[in-house]
Amino acid sequence: MAIVKNGITGPFKGKVGSIIGYELGGQNVIRSVGSRTKPFTKLELLNQAKMKVVSEFLSPIKPYINFGFKREAPKGSRVGAFQLAQSYTWKNAVELDVNDQPYINPAKVLISKGPLAPPHNCVMEWEGNRLVLRWDFMSGGMDDRLMILLYDADLLRIFREIGAARKDQLDIWDINPPKDKNRPIHVYAAFRDTLFDRISDSVYCGTIG
Repeated sequence: MAIVKNGITGPFKGKVGSIIGYELGGQNVIRSVGSRTKPFTKLELLNQAKMKVVSEFLSPIKPYINFGFKREAPKGSRVGAFQLAQSYTWKNAVELDVNDQPYINPAKVLISKGPLAPPHNCVMEWEGNRLVLRWDFMSGGMDDRLMILLYDADLLRIFREIGAARKDQLDIWDINPPKDKNRPIHVYAAFRDTLFDRISDSVYCGTIG
């Protein structure tokens, strides 16, 4: 059953026969559904497997991905921030192992995308219970602030929204995340202009553990 909005000529939400109506990014969308009679091809199965690994990697950090990509998705666009991140990851971060099975290369994932200059030559060290990040000041606003995400692709997600200023070239974060040597913690960093709400592409700084 579908719900008709604004009369018989308006958009509907729900299913009528083989047609489904729904809202995506503020737009009313319809698509058809039906039963498939032939088996999936090898390429189709590979694409399904790629989409699965992309979803498995990004879904646990969806709020941070939405924050990092929201400026790339104009209001009213049919493609949202998370879908843009999925598309980028699909095209740039999916690789195949020796058995031709897809996996995500964390170093090629972006958690944010934007026009600001990213952290240049960013390196990290783990000193006791402190995460130390250093970078070169090459260009960009001196007072842009560092943003950091720690992620172990399983249970750990720790987000620091506002860190040191770009001009400082150093950020020291007192933190003691649980570490499992079998699950390295990925470290991503980007810069934010908090006054004008702009952001940079993220960079992969390495792993803890």
